Amino acid sequence: MALYGYTIGEDRDSSASNGKQLDVYRFLIPSAPGGSITPTRVGTVNLASTAATADLEGLGTNPTTGRVSAVNEARVTGSTTPIDPAVLRVNNVDQPFAPATASPTRTPSDLRRFGFDSGADFGRDFSVGSQPVVLYNISGNEASSNGVPVGSSLYKITTANPGNISLVDGFGAPTTAPQRQGTQPTNPGKFADGLAIDNLNPGRTRALASDFSTDDGDGNQLYKVDLLTGELSAPITLRTPSGQPLNSDSGLSFTNSGSQRLLGWLETGAVYEITGYQDELAASGLGLGSATGTNGAGFATATLLGTVTLPNAVSGAVDYEGFTIVNE
Repeated sequence: MALYGYTIGEDRDSSASNGKQLDVYRFLIPSAPGGSITPTRVGTVNLASTAATADLEGLGTNPTTGRVSAVNEARVTGSTTPIDPAVLRVNNVDQPFAPATASPTRTPSDLRRFGFDSGADFGRDFSVGSQPVVLYNISGNEASSNGVPVGSSLYKITTANPGNISLVDGFGAPTTAPQRQGTQPTNPGKFADGLAIDNLNPGRTRALASDFSTDDGDGNQLYKVDLLTGELSAPITLRTPSGQPLNSDSGLSFTNSGSQRLLGWLETGAVYEITGYQDELAASGLGLGSATGTNGAGFATATLLGTVTLPNAVSGAVDYEGFTIVNE
């Protein structure tokens, strides 16, 4: 058994005439820092050209089946059209490659996801006594220039076919119509586009969201996530050993067997191991534990393991924003 990472690129030729062709890549996760990492193309997800928000930015591994599912982004950045209500979940994008697309039913019917960027992972639904596994999707907006506030909202998608998608919101005031309809975030001012849920030690706050971009003006950070209420904690500052920012759209994933590791991902193919977050994650609720930085917030360190040599990634012609890990 070995740990493999998966990622999905954007439409490989940006041509609407042949639909959207999203290549899926698989690569070995390094055990220690090294050089370049060579990926293997597993297959291509073909989506209709009418799917305006087809980029599959959210990737998660189901702890029950070991299979990977992907969720599309909520809205095209810079779009002047109304928020696209379409939600795409594509199952089985890992090996053996057998993609199957479903469009979860929005509950309530006026639900629209907030934001432009997307992260996803599987975890237990703590609002139900049996705690079934669901696919969580965090969507956010990192720049006010996009026309909506900076912030994030958490959603959950049941695993049935086609399943249901609903907004996770159980803190503060009741959910408002703008929050349901995707024009206001439930977590204002807290942007995140990566999500990792601890399924080795499950709990309602055993989850982290990532913000590796500095476009929202507040640097690199992690947030603890309350899977019952959808609330994000105060930020956990993330830094490289030399103190440099990562500054890119992100993916985030826990290993799902053996000794636990937390890995971060940049859309250019860079893979980071994140350490120092353990006290924060183990703290009760959304508290930040015993590790404190100069501002009283927690902190963690991101160490580069290597860079996956993905086609057109370094140039930025194709972004690879989703990331998950499978033990195969």
